[in-house]
Amino acid sequence: MSKSPFEDPSNPFQDPSITSALNSSQKIEDAAIEDIQLQDEFTSFHHVSDNRDPYASQTTTTIDTANTKQDELKAKEEALRQKERELADRERDLENRQRNTTEMRGANNFPPCFPLMYLDISAEIPVEHQATVWWIYREWLLFEITLVLNFVACLCVLFSHPSSVDFAPANMGIALTEMFTHTLASFFLWYRPVYNAYMKENSLYYYFFFIFNGFHILYTFYMAVGIPSTGGAGLILLITLFSDHYIGTGVMTLLATICWFTMGFLALFLYKRTYDHYKAAGHTFNEAKNEAYSHMGKSSLVRDAAVNAALRR
Repeated sequence: MSKSPFEDPSNPFQDPSITSALNSSQKIEDAAIEDIQLQDEFTSFHHVSDNRDPYASQTTTTIDTANTKQDELKAKEEALRQKERELADRERDLENRQRNTTEMRGANNFPPCFPLMYLDISAEIPVEHQATVWWIYREWLLFEITLVLNFVACLCVLFSHPSSVDFAPANMGIALTEMFTHTLASFFLWYRPVYNAYMKENSLYYYFFFIFNGFHILYTFYMAVGIPSTGGAGLILLITLFSDHYIGTGVMTLLATICWFTMGFLALFLYKRTYDHYKAAGHTFNEAKNEAYSHMGKSSLVRDAAVNAALRR
């Protein structure tokens, strides 16, 4: 049987040109697939298994800081509690001492010649400060002795009537006045305040002592110089008397001069000792100011004056 005229005598896909074209296309597709796989390998993300908390270090640091601050707060609170306990103990001791003093206190005992008030260093002053207060009391007594010797020396100069000393009457009159006025002033302006300061640990009383005892020290050395017509039997008068050969009067003036200088240096030493205690005890000027306002508020005279001033407005 003969073949169909429409039948292709050869397979068209077996044509060499077509076969080579198909092979080239297959290679291109394979290369493209390989490129895509390589890109996937480079661009793919790998999940890293990490169980650590990224905020763990920051949280630990924050906790440590909080613990440190908490420890500091606890330390401050403990210091405040300790301070409160010390203040409470001090107030309790003061109350007990005042109660015991009130129970033991009898009649007024000072001054001995004419008692007007009660003073007892052994009963009213804490034991650790009694020695200082005793020495301040001795300073005040030495001041009174010095005033008396100063007056006696000026009186001797007046009676001796040296030709080179023409201010003897003025000196004697001033020395007599100072013997009475300075006795009272020294007691109420600096001895009594420092006595109350050590007894009550009151800043206001310490400031009274520092101010007026400071003036007292300056006055002591001023009198020790012996400037004419100031009432002071001091160095200038002493040199004048010995130069004129008034030995007896000069000896009395010498004793007064020695007392002036001795008391001045003793006063400086006790002033420094009291100031050191004042600073060690933690007293301040603001504390003294508040105590002054408190005393003023308790005064009926101050309240009445404030009311009258308000009514005038």
